[in-house]
Amino acid sequence: MDLSKISTKDLEYIKAGQIDKVSTATLEALSAQKGAPVPSASVVDPVPYSPRAEVLRSAAQGLTFNFADEIEAALRTGKISGPEYETLRNQLRAQQAQFSQDRPFVSGSTEFTGAMAAPAAVVAAPVTRGAGIFTDMLLGTGMGALQGTGAAAEGDTSEAALMGGLFGGGGAGVLSGAGRLLAPAVRPEAAALRQEGVPLTPGSAFGGRIQQIEQSAESLPIAGRIITGAREKQFEKFNEAAYNRVLKNIDPKLKVPKGLQGRDAYNFVEKSITDQYNKVVPNLRVAYTNKVQSGFDAIKNRYGKGKLSAADKDQLDAMIDSYANDLRNRQIITGQSVQAIKQELRENASAYSSGTGSQKILGNAMKDLEGFYMNVLRNQNPTYASKLKKADSAFRDFVRVQTAMAKTRGDEGVFTPAQLESAVRQTDKSARKGQFARGAAPMQDFSGTATSVLGTKVPDSGTAGRGMTAAALTGGLSFVNPKMAALSAIGSLPYFNLGEKLLFAPRPAAFSEAVQRARSASPFAVPGLLGLTE
Repeated sequence: MDLSKISTKDLEYIKAGQIDKVSTATLEALSAQKGAPVPSASVVDPVPYSPRAEVLRSAAQGLTFNFADEIEAALRTGKISGPEYETLRNQLRAQQAQFSQDRPFVSGSTEFTGAMAAPAAVVAAPVTRGAGIFTDMLLGTGMGALQGTGAAAEGDTSEAALMGGLFGGGGAGVLSGAGRLLAPAVRPEAAALRQEGVPLTPGSAFGGRIQQIEQSAESLPIAGRIITGAREKQFEKFNEAAYNRVLKNIDPKLKVPKGLQGRDAYNFVEKSITDQYNKVVPNLRVAYTNKVQSGFDAIKNRYGKGKLSAADKDQLDAMIDSYANDLRNRQIITGQSVQAIKQELRENASAYSSGTGSQKILGNAMKDLEGFYMNVLRNQNPTYASKLKKADSAFRDFVRVQTAMAKTRGDEGVFTPAQLESAVRQTDKSARKGQFARGAAPMQDFSGTATSVLGTKVPDSGTAGRGMTAAALTGGLSFVNPKMAALSAIGSLPYFNLGEKLLFAPRPAAFSEAVQRARSASPFAVPGLLGLTE
């Protein structure tokens, strides 16, 4: 019997006794040869083959989207069409069909192994954030269409390509989406902000188009109120995280109590810093010594006539002599006195630093004088030096928060990341805002990260929205359309505490890496998965 014109699929159907699946063209050809309208599996004579060769051919089929028979026939005949090419191609298909019937497990496993070579290579590659879900779907669609075309019987390529593409695109989308849910590729800056206690929404977690869609959806009924409520909570938690950063300078365990927000939280932080100073300052003393006098003289010499105008030089010398004489006459001054001197010098330095020329240099001299006093205070009070430094560091950061709070409007007292960023720049007293320019100003890492993740505006009506949303999802909306209520509830989960924790809680690094590799490989696994369904 001549098998050269019978497709591989039809051969498999005949050998399996599934005559109803054999194409009409094959039935007619067999009927013409045997004189019988319906063949049986026994009419097909066994096809001789080499098991080793067919193992390789089976693996090649998986690797090449089931085009290995066409490729081998083209290479061996030097042609891509014609009787010679078709005869060899059909012979190869018949050998594969016979091998598949005789050794189905070996045939299936080697073909699947070949199909998995591409996804295995992707899994072995360095982990990146990978493509988006839509790109994965497009890639899966293309690979599915190729697989369907390669596996199709003669004349069925269009339908097979369409079905393969649909399966490939859908399958890749499901696998890619599942990977994103299991280990979402949260952008690093958003993950860092969450570590500070700020919850994430899908938009803030992923950024880009998702964030644009999320912010645009704020104008929608019900869904918009859910989003604005969640985003307003983000800003409240951002403020809380900023206050906790200030308090961390005093004690890592000291945090704003739960329930305190806005101005109440601000007042708590201010009082905590004041209490820290009150614990330390009354115990401090500064004594007059020859070393202290040398320090006063060194500042006078550092800012000589070549740097300051005659009038500014006289003013600086008079100020230093006044402080030195007061300390010499009293021999010992209290911590409260030093704090008062520090505040006076800070205010004068700020006033003169905004000037130009000699006035600006005079401001720098007063900064040096303030620093000199604080160094003497710490050196002469080693027992309390660390506690004083903690209070000073907390106050330094609190000034940034205080300046941001002054920019808010209304009674809620919630400042934005942009307002804190502006305050960080405003309070940078380094030359030409050098610290801010380098990204090294106090609190700048936090304010800059939050600005890029949360945006610049606090949403309106979020608090009311949070109260209304639960009722709408559990009650009112269900009377209108229960299915819509269910879908809305599922879609809104990331905007509530439980859903946010399930979706964005940190995963073990090894787990996240494994999921990310598998998700990246999902479109390339389509040919192998399609082969399993055949």
